[in-house]
Amino acid sequence: MAKFSPVWLNEHKALVDYTDVANAPSKDFYHVFVTPTQFIFRVWKIVPPTRADSHVPPYEFKNTYEEFKHDDRCQSEIVRLAGEPTLNYLLGIEEGRLDYICRIPREAQIRIILNLDLEDIQRLGRTCKMFRELCHSCELWERIYRRYSETPITPELEMLAAEKGWRRLFFTNKLQLQVETVDNVMSELPPCICVDFDLVLVV
Repeated sequence: MAKFSPVWLNEHKALVDYTDVANAPSKDFYHVFVTPTQFIFRVWKIVPPTRADSHVPPYEFKNTYEEFKHDDRCQSEIVRLAGEPTLNYLLGIEEGRLDYICRIPREAQIRIILNLDLEDIQRLGRTCKMFRELCHSCELWERIYRRYSETPITPELEMLAAEKGWRRLFFTNKLQLQVETVDNVMSELPPCICVDFDLVLVV
């Protein structure tokens, strides 16, 4: 097992610690808990009471990481419930392959994201639940709004942002600027030119 600095552990001294719902069609819950010395995978079966296995109690696999690498039944359950990419990720922890960006302070994450283009921020927000929340957060979009805004941030605007959200405000403002740009272009054209969005026709 690779050596990990205590800074990468959560408050429960774990490298990985999360609960989720299994992939469809299963409705089971599972919990992954990995420390630098131990691997635990817990399962709660969720089935209709009429099924024969409805009274199966929660069960768990508890191994050292070396044992986990050879526990075919445990690995099979992980693939069934969480998918093969999750299994590959967990197997890679022994070699030190962790999602380090998820473990750095939130402020550092936001500063990194602020270096991305807007399109890349949108793509990043589709990669996982954590980045979806972060890439839609008001604390991120307030900074983006302030960076791109050419008008002063008034108390009225801050109140509106508190109600509607900075992200929505940013894209509303961006759309408004695009409409104003089109209006300005059309007003400067001679009467013989007809503009229909992206199509320019000479009549």
